[in-house]
Amino acid sequence: MAKVWAALAVVATLLLSTSSAAQTDTSDTEPLTDTPLPVVGAVAAQSAWGGKLSRFDEVLHGVWRTDGGTIAYWSVRHRPSEGDESSLTSTAHKLRGGSANLTTPPGFTETSLAARETGELYPVLLDETTETCLCTNVTEMGLNDGVAEEVSDGWQLVYAVFPELPAEVTSVDVHVDGFGAILPDVPVQDGPLPTPQVSADHWVASGQGWPAPPSAEEIARAAEARTLGAVWVLAERSGSADGSWAQRESGDVREIDLAADVLFAPNEYAIDDDAGAVLDDVAAQIEGAQVTRAAIVGHTDGDGTEEHNETLSENRARSVESALAERLPEVAFSVEGRGWHEPIASNQTDEGKALNRRVTITLEGVADAEVGS
Repeated sequence: MAKVWAALAVVATLLLSTSSAAQTDTSDTEPLTDTPLPVVGAVAAQSAWGGKLSRFDEVLHGVWRTDGGTIAYWSVRHRPSEGDESSLTSTAHKLRGGSANLTTPPGFTETSLAARETGELYPVLLDETTETCLCTNVTEMGLNDGVAEEVSDGWQLVYAVFPELPAEVTSVDVHVDGFGAILPDVPVQDGPLPTPQVSADHWVASGQGWPAPPSAEEIARAAEARTLGAVWVLAERSGSADGSWAQRESGDVREIDLAADVLFAPNEYAIDDDAGAVLDDVAAQIEGAQVTRAAIVGHTDGDGTEEHNETLSENRARSVESALAERLPEVAFSVEGRGWHEPIASNQTDEGKALNRRVTITLEGVADAEVGS
């Protein structure tokens, strides 16, 4: 969360720079609009490759449905790493492509959209027949760092195209960089794409326009050409009927989320006396998984101070560990508290805060045995 607030501090700069850039005489790079860019959220991201670290401020402008697919727009600006100005060069942009890059030239292939309604992940579309991605070419961006610095204070607007989302998906979690930078609960917009639309074949400084997505035919061809599939199932989900706990299965990994509001009084970490049945159910799931180790992590919402939430989340995780250890003496538990740093929903609503207040138990090497609850 600290990283998010640090990135939010630069949003005002982005909005002002895109507006004032219209006064800059840059001939071929004169902005096409002085309308402030919409801001859905901001995050600080990083990428490491070859022993080098690149850091980035990223501001998400939105996710829109487009003909045959889905498009996300966001702005990116480099920050020097430990005072190293070389981190603002085109080399840093190439690093931003990430080691998982499958395309030439490199693009933003590590961005993805996660839909909790369907339990599916939507990766950037790659046309594997041509080895290109339907996204911004980061090498092209890097070669124009200097111009972007003049026009938009270093901000460059980028895009990525994803498969078409089901109609029931109204919001997504945007995994910005593949390294843990996530913006949760981003609304999916059905309206027209922002204007002016410009060619996506060239870099775009923020405020100069919006890279236009390819045609529906190109999007469909890229989806069909993906050997790994255009949509990935994140997890099989199940849980208790009353919502006190829920679990997700992905391969041999099982994650069990216990609702903190069921286990604890507000801002307390002593387990309520009437939570025994919930813990019995969860213990049965762990026993049926036939594992010898499990990780317990406490999470909080965004209210209160960071120090308070770190302490509360760890204490709650330890309380759950103590209760489960009594039921499962043969299982070794590790315990950690992560405070408000890993939200799974928005902290702007009461419903989102309730989802974020949880204790997560992760089991690896889960057996195929099924256990009733």
